[in-house]
Amino acid sequence: MTKSVQSCGVYARISSDEGTALGVARQIEDCTAEASRRGWPLGEVFTDNDVSATRTKKRPAYERMLHAIEHRTIDAVVVWDVDRLTRTPAELERFIGLADSHGLALASVGGEVDLATPQGRLTARIKGSVARHEVEQMSRRLKRKFQENAKAGKSHGVMPFGYRREPILDENGRQIGTCDAIVEAEAEAIRELYARAIAGDTLRYLAKYLNESGFKTGQGNAFIGNVVGNMLRKPRYAGHRTHAGQIIGKGDWEPIISQDTYDQAMAVLTAPGRRHSGGMEPKHLLSGIALCGRCGGTLRPNMYKLLPDGTYLRSNYACKDCMRLTRQMAPVDEVVNAVMVARLSRPDTVLDLSEKPEALASAISSRAAILARMDTAADDYADGTITARQMARVNERLKISLAEAEGQVLRFQPVRILDGMTGAGAAAAWESATINRKREIIRQLATITILPSGPGIRFSPEQVKIEWKVSA
Repeated sequence: MTKSVQSCGVYARISSDEGTALGVARQIEDCTAEASRRGWPLGEVFTDNDVSATRTKKRPAYERMLHAIEHRTIDAVVVWDVDRLTRTPAELERFIGLADSHGLALASVGGEVDLATPQGRLTARIKGSVARHEVEQMSRRLKRKFQENAKAGKSHGVMPFGYRREPILDENGRQIGTCDAIVEAEAEAIRELYARAIAGDTLRYLAKYLNESGFKTGQGNAFIGNVVGNMLRKPRYAGHRTHAGQIIGKGDWEPIISQDTYDQAMAVLTAPGRRHSGGMEPKHLLSGIALCGRCGGTLRPNMYKLLPDGTYLRSNYACKDCMRLTRQMAPVDEVVNAVMVARLSRPDTVLDLSEKPEALASAISSRAAILARMDTAADDYADGTITARQMARVNERLKISLAEAEGQVLRFQPVRILDGMTGAGAAAAWESATINRKREIIRQLATITILPSGPGIRFSPEQVKIEWKVSA
């Protein structure tokens, strides 16, 4: 005798949807018609669109349906086919157990499946096993396809910051593939991120730079430090295709940065001694860097009375160890800033830090000579001595030589924290540098000690002792 159904639920699911929801709409239409044909009163429609039944991720509508069965708000379910419920035997057994304990009636558009009978359960299990086999075969084919695409350097997955996926059309306007195109504004930001990372800026500073520049993550959120760190570690920015976490070849997209830039950034980001800020970013030039001339402890800031304009009445460096040395912050910083600019302005600063200063000096000299020849060619063209075609040929050859010279400079150059900070433009570079970069440069170049003075003795620059870690 057929059970009298009081309230019927309809369950519809499709694994992949292009945004139209037509697949589930057709399932719902057919299932509703089947429920009407059987005379089952329609209770609730449960829909999981674009959700696979084989993933570990929960299906919200499916879980709500199970809850409705457990609480007996529905006593029948109509599906388009049993494999719409699940494609895993374990989940099917759970459903069969629930249906058995609650006397659930189950029907499919392709024919009735009575889970209360051994024959109906066997039919459901056979369908589930066949469906599982299809999934495993599909998974094997997809994995193989992904491996082939990876070896061919084809892009895959979510587009990273800096790129967008564009269609490739044939002569008839039909899409035949896709390509990853550079988003220039984002690419410029990425190049700046790598430059700042190499220069020693923290990930928090890099995230701050992106947020203040108006950029968002792919999900529309603000950037945070660890997100930026993971982003910079992507080999794809240097043009590499990865698979299963390993570089397997060159990608079919244009790289945003050079291999050298990527390597130097990774050396900085993975350095064992790299400081990872877990609290507030430093605000003061010498906090935790300058040493006490009495006990050798590090000096910390002492701030007194915040004024309405946001400044403090008094800002001092003080030794919290011996409590016997205090110096006003502003004049000490002024001395250190002036001395650092003077040191960075010297042409030999970079050479002093190099492990092979003679090789670096030769590379720098070669680069300067090539640039001078390019300037001469430009002057000759302006004077009419050579034609535009001749100047183009000269520059084309010199560009190759310049690239080789640049490579040698980068090879022998020391830590890239000094990039753009030395030479004639040192003062302007120091002025515009972040506090964190200034502090890192000071750590690299010098040991600073604040010397004690007698009672009533006014501050003088000689009380700031600067010892260079490299030859001066």
